[in-house]
Order: sequence, then C-alpha cells, then structure tokens
Amino acid sequence: MDIRKRIDVFWSYLHAIPEPAFREIKTSAFVAEVLRKAGYEVQEKVGGTTGVVGLLDSGRPGPVAAVRSDMDCLLFKQEDGTEKAVHACGHDGHMTTVLAVAEWLALEDLPCGKVKIIFQPAEEIGKGALAMIDAGAVDDVDYLFGLHVMPDDMARSGEIIPQISWTACTLIEAEVRGKAAHGSQPHLGVNAIDAGAAIVNAVNALHSNPLLGGNVKTTRFQGGSGSLNAICDKVNLGFDLRSTSNTEMLELRQKVRDLIANTAKVYGAEADSHIVGTCPAAEADAALLPLTQEVIVSVLGHKALLPVKSITVGEDFNFFKQERPHMKTVDMGVGCGLTPCLHDPAMTYDRYALEGAVKVLHELVLRVLGERP
Repeated sequence: MDIRKRIDVFWSYLHAIPEPAFREIKTSAFVAEVLRKAGYEVQEKVGGTTGVVGLLDSGRPGPVAAVRSDMDCLLFKQEDGTEKAVHACGHDGHMTTVLAVAEWLALEDLPCGKVKIIFQPAEEIGKGALAMIDAGAVDDVDYLFGLHVMPDDMARSGEIIPQISWTACTLIEAEVRGKAAHGSQPHLGVNAIDAGAAIVNAVNALHSNPLLGGNVKTTRFQGGSGSLNAICDKVNLGFDLRSTSNTEMLELRQKVRDLIANTAKVYGAEADSHIVGTCPAAEADAALLPLTQEVIVSVLGHKALLPVKSITVGEDFNFFKQERPHMKTVDMGVGCGLTPCLHDPAMTYDRYALEGAVKVLHELVLRVLGERP
C-alpha cells in the first residue's frame, strides 16, 4: 500500500471541506464510504449525530482494538461578521491517518478479534466522545488508540510522543443581575458591574496545590452597554478552569460556582452559572504505554521516541477511559512541522509526516490482536 499516496488523497479532500461540531455531514459521508469500500461493516449517524463506526471481524475470538479520530473543525469570526470554517486543530490529519490505517488493516489477515474504526464528531465542544460512548460505540472495545498532531516546539517531524497527558478543563458562564437606576441615585439600584468585579476578585483569590496545576482565569466580562449615566443591571462573565487532577477539577468547579452565587448575594445581586463544556484529564494507562514505546522504536527507530508529555490543553478523548475504565487507551502526539500553533487559522503542517503515525498505529493494532483470550 502506498501510504503517502493515500495520505494525499484523504487529506486533500478532508482539508477542503471543514465542518463544525455535529455538522460534519460531508465529512462523515466520505469516511463512511472509504471504510465501506475497504470492506468494513459501517454504521452511520452513531449517537444520533454524525458519528461513524467501521467494524472488521477476523471471524476468530479475540480482543477488539479500536482507532479513533475526531472530525470537526473550528469557526473563526471574519471582519464582516461571518464565520469561516478552518481545520485549525489538525482533525483533517487525524482522519487522514486513521483512514490510511483502516485501509491497511483491511488488507491484512487479522490474527484474531476485531478492528473498530471510530470517527467522532464535536471534539472541539467536548461533547462528541460522550455521544459515541452513550451510543455504545466502545462498549466492547478492549484497546483504544488515538492521535493528535503537535506543535513543532513539542514534537518535530518524525517524532512521536507515546502518551499525551492532557489537562482537565471546564468552561463556565455566569450572568449577574442587579437593578437598574439613574446614575444620580445609585442607592436605588444594584450595580451588576460592582458585583461582577467582586466575583472576579474572589475567583482570582482561589489557590490550589501548585503540584496539580489548578488555575482559574476570567475570560469574559461583558456589561454596561446602556447609557453612561445609568446603573448597569446585568453582567455576563466567563471562566476557564484547568487542572491536571480530575478530583481537583470537581472541587474547583464547585468553588467557582459557589463564589459566583454568594459574592453576588453580598452585593444585593443575583447570579446564575452553568458549565458550557468540560473535558477530563488524561488518566495514564501503564499497561499499554510500554508497548506503545516499544512499537515506536521498532517501527521508526529510537530517535522517533519522545518522553510522555503533559500539555495544558483539554481533549475529549479522555472521556473514553473515564467512562469505560475497562479499556486500555493511548493517545499519541505526532510531530509534523506544525506552525505557528494549534487553533490558529493560519496553522499549517506537513501531512506526509503522518506516515510514521500510520505505521505505528497499524503495528499497535496487530500487536494487541495477537493476544489470544
């Protein structure tokens, strides 16, 4: 199989049709058709959305090994107010890699068990993995492999991180409601800006164990759009929470939401908050990491193997392990000359550098399927 040629075909098409979360219509149709032509039994609209699952059965008892890719793109606001869809997080590369692996595995005489190829929607909003889990897509999976392209300062072309230690993240929105009044009679109103500023200061005073990396940032403060001589009656706030510990993240969430409600109350205001999105931290799978490291070295050489790396970004791949702890999981980081950074609309990378990831994932699946029950 000419891997580079298949990479070129898949990436060229997928890169040109970026689609946002839960709207990956053309994308899911394309990956489903590729899997079907390769000989997979294909399920579409998995989870009632755009999820796709391909199944390849050896006909012999054994484990189920799955390879997962996300599909959605990012939306960027343009000067004219419109939104532009861009694959600025490398999901086009993830799909390209997994499709190439799927085609290659379909040409093999699998030793035993089954191969599952999982294409999930909506990673960027942290809801796609849960949709696939709720649909039962991984209930029978024993091994789950994933990948993510990495910025050049974390992994260079030809290098692979055997396991990314993603960080837990939570996004919280809050609305603070005061009481409008004329600026000449502030005692008759409740200034939502005062309450909002106090909430920001209270949240900034939160301290956690530095070894766990817990932190909270205020990322939105909107209000006071009325007359300059009117007391503001409504403020909208946004917060970004991060931690390397899932336990600490649960504590941080509760503390922030309590501070929002209680601080507003002290100022005579009311406040509601809700969680917009969340992703758990990676939970290391010691059983699978050594095999992944061994395969990277055996396929690509010692120079390709990087240490396990922690990253302060969230990734909903971690929901799979959290919700189905029986699975052994690995999410690799792939160097591909990616610049300037993830989530930049001008992001670019060398798609042909994905060839190494294709070879490693292919070998990993065959290795774990070699284990007879």
